[in-house]
Amino acid sequence: MTNAAVVRDLRPAERSGPRASDALIRGRRVLPFPDGWFGVCFGHELKRGDVRTVPFMGQELVVYRTHAGEAFAVEPFCPHLGAHLGHGGKVDGDNLVCPFHGLAFAPDSTCVRACGGQKPPHATLTRRLAQERNGMVVVWHHHAGQAPEWEIPDADTQGFSKPRGSSFDLEGYPHDVTENSFDLAHFAWLHGFTDVAMHHETGPQWMESHLTGRWHGVEIKIRLIAHGLGYVLGESDVASLGVKVTTCAFPTPTAPLKWTFRWTDAVRVARVSALPAALSRPLYALIIKLAHKWFVHVVAADFPIWSNRRHVEYPKLMTGDAALAAFRRWSAQFYPGAPVSDNGLQENGGDPWPRA
Repeated sequence: MTNAAVVRDLRPAERSGPRASDALIRGRRVLPFPDGWFGVCFGHELKRGDVRTVPFMGQELVVYRTHAGEAFAVEPFCPHLGAHLGHGGKVDGDNLVCPFHGLAFAPDSTCVRACGGQKPPHATLTRRLAQERNGMVVVWHHHAGQAPEWEIPDADTQGFSKPRGSSFDLEGYPHDVTENSFDLAHFAWLHGFTDVAMHHETGPQWMESHLTGRWHGVEIKIRLIAHGLGYVLGESDVASLGVKVTTCAFPTPTAPLKWTFRWTDAVRVARVSALPAALSRPLYALIIKLAHKWFVHVVAADFPIWSNRRHVEYPKLMTGDAALAAFRRWSAQFYPGAPVSDNGLQENGGDPWPRA
């Protein structure tokens, strides 16, 4: 299904209370953790043999990479006597070894070795399904333990620069990143786009927007595809300059009203790609360094809004908010307790979010 909208009212919405710098904004509502795939660290941060502790959905996970190169995620406590595997745990070949008594756990999470030649106990770690997609280690979360219903697709960056990324710890609601992809008015009011228009399409676990507009007079087209609430693929095209940018954004809830925003950018410039590799490689290294720095500056305009935003359960939408309204309906399926229809859309009388 495809829908279109144009901006007709760019007046700022009325504020409904004082702003604050901490997470306890008066009246701020804590939402349940959403289901889906969510990033826990950049792939390059997790070297072979590394063990890392990461915050995830109100708890900690231990992520590690075997010497064969595969990444895994487990809940942190050893089933023997409760040692935290992220504090002193080591990788031995393909096994994760507890720092307390040397129990070794295979990639399938079973205990395969104990210290002193003793018979290993019948014990397993609580494993969380992990994959690597687009430079990120992602972990599947479902409140009822259901298996994944979709996968994050690989981004096509053939001929692009190497990606460059950033990570920020923020307060508020991580779904704001995804919602921004369908908020037409904010592109104009907050980020300075002109002549903006948008149409959108929805699928079972994906939603896509197509934005056209001008930035300082230069025409730009942006395609944004959300796969659940934990990943957004952005493809920006500035045809007049021969420039394309691919962005992979991963917002991850870490605790109530706290989240980590990780993303990468890769750029392709037609004139640079036409050069010999000996010239294009150093040029791309410089271009992506400067381009990503600029992208961070642009996106950072959203940070104080996200960190101080109050969730409005029944938003008073404007005429240009068709995609935003569709996003609210579509995204409810990822929150526990929201009844959905056969087509994946919400069925709770127009409430855009499940009640706590």
